[in-house]
Formats: sequence, C-alpha cells, structure tokens
Amino acid sequence: MKNNILVLLALVSFSIAFAQQQFKTHAVKEGETLEQIARKYRVTPFNLLKYNPEAKNGVEPNTILVIPVAAGERSDLTLPQGTVSAEGKERTPERFIKHRVKRKETLFSLARKYNVTESDIKRYNSELYSRMPRKGERLEIPVFKTVQTQTGWRVPEDGLVPYIVKPSEGKWRIAYEHGITEDRLQELNPEMKDVLQEGDTLMVPFVPGNEKSVVVDSLYNYYVVKPAEGFYRLKIKLGLGQAELEALNPILKDSGLQRGMVLKLPKSAGQDLVINNGVLLEKFSLADSIDTPARAKVGLVLPFDLRSVNFDSLSGTKNDIKRSPLLGISLDFYTGVLVALDSARNMGISVDMKVYDSGQKDQFVQQLVNQRDLREMDAIVGPVRPSVINSLSRYVERDSVPVFAPFANKGLDMRSNVFQTLPPDYLMRSEMLRYLENYGADKNVIIITDRENAEVKSRLTSIFPMAKVIDTLEGKFLRIEDLDSLLLSSEKENWVILETDSFNLIGNVTAVVNSAQTKDFRIRLLTTLRGNVYDNKNISNLHLSNLNFQYPTFYKPVDESSVFHQMYEKRFGGLPNRYATRGFDLMFDVLLRLAYDKDLSYVAGKVGETEYIENKFNYQRGLQGGYVNRALYIVRYEDLTIKEVNPNADLYSKVPRSASNGVPSSKKR
Repeated sequence: MKNNILVLLALVSFSIAFAQQQFKTHAVKEGETLEQIARKYRVTPFNLLKYNPEAKNGVEPNTILVIPVAAGERSDLTLPQGTVSAEGKERTPERFIKHRVKRKETLFSLARKYNVTESDIKRYNSELYSRMPRKGERLEIPVFKTVQTQTGWRVPEDGLVPYIVKPSEGKWRIAYEHGITEDRLQELNPEMKDVLQEGDTLMVPFVPGNEKSVVVDSLYNYYVVKPAEGFYRLKIKLGLGQAELEALNPILKDSGLQRGMVLKLPKSAGQDLVINNGVLLEKFSLADSIDTPARAKVGLVLPFDLRSVNFDSLSGTKNDIKRSPLLGISLDFYTGVLVALDSARNMGISVDMKVYDSGQKDQFVQQLVNQRDLREMDAIVGPVRPSVINSLSRYVERDSVPVFAPFANKGLDMRSNVFQTLPPDYLMRSEMLRYLENYGADKNVIIITDRENAEVKSRLTSIFPMAKVIDTLEGKFLRIEDLDSLLLSSEKENWVILETDSFNLIGNVTAVVNSAQTKDFRIRLLTTLRGNVYDNKNISNLHLSNLNFQYPTFYKPVDESSVFHQMYEKRFGGLPNRYATRGFDLMFDVLLRLAYDKDLSYVAGKVGETEYIENKFNYQRGLQGGYVNRALYIVRYEDLTIKEVNPNADLYSKVPRSASNGVPSSKKR
C-alpha cells in the first residue's frame, strides 16, 4: 500500500514537472511483466523504469505504474510520412495481400511486417476485433499507396522501434545491424534474457533498411569487445593493429573502442578463437567451470536387447554379439561412457547413472517409457533408433528432461528437450560449399555428379559458373581419355568435386583421377558430403590419399597415444574404436555441462564450442525446435592419415594429440 501511494505522489510530481509530456496509469495484473506492459503501451522498458524506478526488481499485482505517452497517443509503427494512421482520415487500399497466419504470429508482428496498423488489419478482418489471429487462417492485409518525403520515414520521438528476434539470432548481430553496442542493447531492454528466443521483442534504434550494417558471415568474422580491452590487447588476440581495425570499422576513428562494440574482422583473424553463432569467442573449457558439489543424475538408454543374448556359454555370447551390429555398437559406446564416468569422478563430479535396455524392437518402447524414474533424470543419453528417441522424448518433455540422440541426425521429432548431437547433412554440405566458394576462385574446377545429386550440382555451378561438368549416366563410367588437357589445367590446381553415393562410380572416378595425376597436373578430390559408401574396403585409401581427398565430417580420427587411449587400454585391454570414443566424448561433455549448470538449455546458449578426442559440440536452437550440434570438421587425406583443414585460412594441421577441453588426468583436482 505504501508503495502504491508513493507511485501516486510521483504521478502528481511528474504532471507538474513535465507539462508537455502526457501520461497514463496502469494497474498491474497477476502474471504481467514489465516487458509485456511496455509492449502493450508501445514504450520501452527503459522508459518505464525511468518513471517507475521501484519496478527495477519486478512488478507486483495491483501496483500502479506511470506510462509515458506522447500527445495524441502516437503509434510507434514506422509508417511512411504522408500516410495517415487509423485514428485519422480513412484511406482506401490499392489492393490486398492474402496472408496465411504462421505459428507465433500476432497482430503486432503482422502490422510491423506489412507496415500497417493493427486497426487496419482488424478493419478488413472483423473477426480479429474479438480474438487473436489463429494459425493457418487466411487474412486480408490492405496495401495502401504510400508517399515518402525527402525527410524519409517518420521516427518515433524516443528514436526506438520494436524488433522481433529471428531464429538463432544473437544479441551481437542485432546490436551490430542497429549501430549500437551489446551493452546499449541491454540498457534499452533491461529484461532481455541471456539467451534470446525466436519471437522475443526488443526495442532498438530506428535505422532505415538501406543504412543497416549488414552481417556477411561468408566474408567476415565478428568479435564483441570485452571490458577494458584496448588496441594492444586486440592486437595480441586478433593479430590486427589499430589501423587495420579502423579500416574495417570506421566508427572506431570517432568513438574509439567501447565495451560491447561489435567489430568486423577478416576471416584470417583470431585463429586461436572459435566461432559460435557467427561471432568469435575464446575457447571455453567446461572443465575449468564446474560446480563439483552438484550431483548429476543421468540415464543411459541403449539397445542391448539382453533378452535375446545366450549367456549359457562364452561362445554363444560371442556369436550373438557378432550377429547383432546394434549390440556391438552399444557395448562399444558403453565402454567409452564408463571411462567418461571415471574421468568425471576423478575431477570431483558426483554422478548417479542408471542404464536402461531399450531392446531392438518397437514392442519394448512402452516398457521403457513406463520407467517413471526416467522423468527424474537431469539428462538422458540415448536411445539409438529415431523412433524410440521420439517416443522417449515425448514422454519426458513435460518434465523438461534433455534427451541426447547419440547417432541419429534424421527422423527426429525436434521437441524442445531434444539435443541432436550429430550435425545434420545439410549443415555439413553448406559448410563445405562455403569453403569451396571462399577458396576455389583460382582453381580449375571439374564437377562430376550423377542424376540423384542434381540439386547440389546446381548449387555448385552457381558458385563456379565456368566449371567443367561431367554428368554420369547409369552404367556409364569415366575413362582416362575423358580427363585430357581440355579439362585439366597445368597452370592451376585442379579441383575435382565428386557428388555421388554410388560405390561403382566412386571406385571408378578415384581410380581414373588418380591415374591422371602427374607432375604436370595437380589434382585434389573433394565432396560436399561423404557417405558411408566410402568406408567400403574396396575403395582405395591410397588413391584417396594421393588425391588429398577433402570432405566435411562430424569426427576426426586421432593417433593412439592420447591420454584417453591409454586409460581405455588400461581398463579394457585394447584400443577404443570410434563408437567407444564417441561414447566417451558425448557422455563427458554432458557431465561437464551438468556440472556447470543443471539447466542444459541455458548452458547451450552460454557455452560455445567444446571439443574432446574425436568429437566437438556446439548446440544451437534448431529451426524446427530442440537443439542441433553445429560443430563439424573439414578434413583431408594426406600420407594415409587424416588432417584437419583450417576453414578460415585454407591451412591444415595434424589432428592434435589432445583435445581442447582435454581428458583429465587420473589425479583429482
């Protein structure tokens, strides 16, 4: 009551001191937030706090807030000057646009999208006077004749307009496009969360579309200036001096470096940093940020199908393992998980893990989801098959239990609690296409495709319009005569880009292209997506190595002298295969994330790329929901080994013996 009286007294003071400013009052309702109230009255949260400082720590029901309103109760929609709002003279539409309402679209977002008022939309869709737009319905959106004067667009009095956050859009990108620092964006939106969600509304400075600073990920990297960072520190971190930074960022000459400022950089800058959601960050080690007292409860769900295994004799058990590839993969993955548990416990992380057998048939799925304790887990790793993952993730979604899919990148229902740990094929292909575009301009490009890869052929020819294209038909093979001096260049490096999943064509092309490589012709073989067919033992690794075969991948093989390999061999008497290594990498990453914070959605937005033995992880919100791992490698064969390519500098280095997050020693921290 005392607070409410103070607010009323403040209202009287404001009305005397600011005679030219008009105000409204608002009684806070149950569940309302400051951001919702600001959006309702078309003002910024910053301005609300200016006149209601007691609301800094939140608002309570029945509190009276002072709402600043311009004379005439202006609209903050950026209407062109010369048009009249719905409160003034009525306008006649020139035409109408039919719009099908999408999920999360509101009257406000539609009005902003089509540059009309909410009243305009309601006038021609009368049902919206009593309700909000519904997903799937068709609306008639009026299009008015607009007049733009020399002064351009009418800007609201405070210079701010609402902005709807797009999918996977970070604070830095919004700040850069609107010419402000991240810190200023936070000041304008005091209730802005650490991790932005699609559809969030922020207040930003008005900037005409043709004057916005455009983010060009394919040509530049971006970096957010940290507190107390000067040009000297940036020179050490980024390898660029003040003059070079000012050339790319002219604003530095006027304002100097500011905390939260977003800098545009060449791709070659900051080689010791990692890219997360388009911006350069220092490598983050979860191992250095753990909260050891936190106890993690983890479920491991794998298709052992132990009901079908013969345990009566050792030979019978071995035969069952050989006959069931899923059982073999599950056992290998499980051994890696056990080493991860040892490593986590050696670091002081408390872990309770329970193992579940999902079986290998759908009839066991219901038995699995009936396990009530699964809903009490902090995280679940597994199952393997997409159909079982979908059933389990649906069951535990109401309890917000994260489910990590260890091997599937297709067929997943991307619910809010699903973490797809394998990068999707389209992402790997897109990253490889970006690499080709950045570094293939001075190469002689030859594209070999089959009928099934017509789409990627189209994308390649748009990047390389002068490329020579060889279309292979079914049953037709490449001959050495096809790669003569008319196709190959002795002056440039020849890039042969092969797009096929056909074993016969891959074997044929690799053999022919390898034969064509002489001291006169330098040839490299590349593909935008390496399928499992390349693992066939009849595809010559020697040919691939001779051609420096290059491709994107989610894992990179390492040598067998790493600490992890030593720990694994000591425990199990042999070296780990890729499934065991993935079991270690994935489970160790999950445990470190849980030790950092139990809210794994929060961790995904806070933590950048993490890397272990053969795998790395960088989870970002997927377009269809859930979280998708966007971390991948570009590698190439050389001397019968696989080496990582640096995609920012077209350099390559041997796969390191230790990972950036590292495998902890056997000693406790």
